Amino acid sequence: MNSERINECTKLSEEILKNFELSELPVSKIILKCLRLCRLLNDEDGILLFTYESSGYPETEDNHLTSDAWRIAKIAGRRFFEKEGEGKNEHSVEYAKIQLLAEYEEIIDAAKIRLASAKDPDISLVSANPNQFISAPIGNGSERRNVSVSIRESQKWIQKITGNLYNYILGIYNNLTYGNIVEDTFTESRLLVNKKLEKICPNAIRKFVAVYDNMDSENSEDWANAVHSCRRILLDLADALYPPRDESVNINGKSIKVGAENYINRLVQFIESKKDSKAFSSIVGSDLSSIGERLDSIYNATNKGTHGEVSKDEASRYIVHTYFLISDIISLMD
Repeated sequence: MNSERINECTKLSEEILKNFELSELPVSKIILKCLRLCRLLNDEDGILLFTYESSGYPETEDNHLTSDAWRIAKIAGRRFFEKEGEGKNEHSVEYAKIQLLAEYEEIIDAAKIRLASAKDPDISLVSANPNQFISAPIGNGSERRNVSVSIRESQKWIQKITGNLYNYILGIYNNLTYGNIVEDTFTESRLLVNKKLEKICPNAIRKFVAVYDNMDSENSEDWANAVHSCRRILLDLADALYPPRDESVNINGKSIKVGAENYINRLVQFIESKKDSKAFSSIVGSDLSSIGERLDSIYNATNKGTHGEVSKDEASRYIVHTYFLISDIISLMD
């Protein structure tokens, strides 16, 4: 999802939360805004949730909720348990309330009218005969109590369901806000890396552009190509920082090849050559094995991109990993 779409969704989710908190709109209109937000995000559960909340929960021919409707009813906070049977046969059965919020509001409005109508009339009891007992007519107290219970029950479900819908949108808002923070942090880091790469290894910049183009695709082969391009980018970087040599280098009595294809070894040798730099201790520490393991993991990932299928999520992680690794390596040049 591009940054423009993310910003639009973030603003819309913030607006919806405000609508809920301040009761600025009827719940039916807020639900439609929630539905639009979920459509923009391609949030399948959210689309079902707010579709059902706006137009009703679908049922099967035998008057049971469909499997999707039953699952979504739990997200909406509509499911509840009731005890049935007696003694040893007592057990809990789960049900779901399927009245729409608008229907609950209509129930409350009608009940308030009934409550007003059930008011006891003012009666004056007067008798000319002092020995005569006159009883007052039976009032409407029982009816008023029943109506009050109906109002409280409807209000309880409105509050519970509305609270769940609010929390669903709050979760979306938090994820989007967190995503924006991560994106801003990564963008800042990416701009710094790009500026340095443009001077050190301009070919790597052009290859990263191709990587991002491949990641916009829905074709798994393009994702694998994007991962494989990470190998070429590291190879270009190694050529720029530690050009290949025909002769091996000797480290701690061990012969290490640093030829054209040994780009991982060459990058490790470059890092080793910067052990006296100020940035070395903070980025690498006293042990090269950690950064060597990071290089090896990317090398293994790029091999997978060459010979096997890679999911889009895997490819994204490998690319971000490569980017931050390159950032650490070129920081040693400061």
